[in-house]
Amino acid sequence: MVHSRLRNYQDRKERKQIVMTLGGIIALFLFFAIFGVKILVGFSLLVDKFRGSSPKDQTQTQVIILPPQLDPLPSATNSSTLTISGEAKGDVTILLYVNDEQSLRTKIQENGSFRFSNVSVKDGINMISVKATDDKNNSSDLSEVLTIQVKKNKPSLDISEPSDNALITGEKQLVTVIGKTEPDNTVTVNDRIAIGKSDGSFSYDVPLRDGDQTIIIISKDDAGNETKVERKVTYKK
Repeated sequence: MVHSRLRNYQDRKERKQIVMTLGGIIALFLFFAIFGVKILVGFSLLVDKFRGSSPKDQTQTQVIILPPQLDPLPSATNSSTLTISGEAKGDVTILLYVNDEQSLRTKIQENGSFRFSNVSVKDGINMISVKATDDKNNSSDLSEVLTIQVKKNKPSLDISEPSDNALITGEKQLVTVIGKTEPDNTVTVNDRIAIGKSDGSFSYDVPLRDGDQTIIIISKDDAGNETKVERKVTYKK
């Protein structure tokens, strides 16, 4: 009987200890959930204070510089030099990159514009971009990359009809100019645009007057290079 009572007392004591232990664990979790983040933040601030800096100071040193904006360039040119311009914000210096290599730098103007004159480019494809930097070595990302092709060769222009010094007769007082050049070139016949085909071939009817006259055919590419062919013809009824 005594043994049974003692056993019951020990069981109650053990259950009480288990409940108290579980309660302590739950209270500890709640404490860290509520106050743990604040304690960590306070500790971090204390460490920054001993180091002589604060998050506020660090935020103030972070400067965001927007990439400059480039003015459009033609798709092609026949010149070995370019003028490159654009706009940027802030008191910054503009760095110019040609084919991924830094070539020039200039200070931004009071109105936010910048300009590079006589920028050397090579034959073929050239890639142009810029970035902005300040006196504290903060810099922007690169601007958009503009591509321009340098072409210096004149277009081909073959005229199969009419032949030079041709004599034109008949009731129809006109002659058909037939030729071929590179596709996408602009062709004019006596300053009138001749519509070409996808392979570069074209034809154009030219009205004639009595006597001698000169027909001028010009092929011009997107870089401004042009080739001119003249055909002298004579019309008689």
